[in-house]
Amino acid sequence: MISKMSHGSGSVKADQWRSQISVLFLALFVAWQVDGVIPDIDAPASASNTKIAAAQAASEKLVRARMLENLMTQNPNPSEEDLDRIKSAKMDRSLRRHYDVVLEFSAAICILSSQEISPNEVKRGCAALSRSVQSWARMGCHLTPYFHFAMHMEPQFLQFGPAYGWWAFPYECNNGFLGRFNHNGHSGGELEGTMMRGWWKTIFIQDLVCQMISTCLAVPVDLFYIRLHI
Repeated sequence: MISKMSHGSGSVKADQWRSQISVLFLALFVAWQVDGVIPDIDAPASASNTKIAAAQAASEKLVRARMLENLMTQNPNPSEEDLDRIKSAKMDRSLRRHYDVVLEFSAAICILSSQEISPNEVKRGCAALSRSVQSWARMGCHLTPYFHFAMHMEPQFLQFGPAYGWWAFPYECNNGFLGRFNHNGHSGGELEGTMMRGWWKTIFIQDLVCQMISTCLAVPVDLFYIRLHI
């Protein structure tokens, strides 16, 4: 359902996920609330013969394997009680607890993805992000390595400024634009030439349009170039 919310066709891009997370908590509240309150009940289990149920079982199995590996690293001779606890570990399915974490995670992303951000806001956003990720970990959720990387972003924000100025979304967008050029199956140099000619054609057309508008209205070209890119 979330995937269908974020795009119409094709794969979901990181920028689409970022835009979606800022409104996801609203959609979840509408979907989960009962009389204006998120109930403290478990989410219904998926049907056992569905792909979702299989994926959830695989995720829980992976989490248990990692918990066991971490336990063995800390204690090569664990007790039977610890082993049984890991073998029976399952993801917390409480709607209220998940919603609380999603709410804090959404707030963190909104803070850290702002076009302007202060050092205090960096610390506040990174702290909220850390709390939400740790909450999901305690709830037995499967987290990819990207969540671990996100825990070390504060020095990067303080050194380079707002993420809006250095994230990779514009580059990924342009890479997709280049990848859609029709190269007719050619390779060995012809593909690169076709992509480069298509890229420069787009740039020159944009510059020509800016020059024409500037000439007609006597407005600086740079101003129109900025407006075209907003």
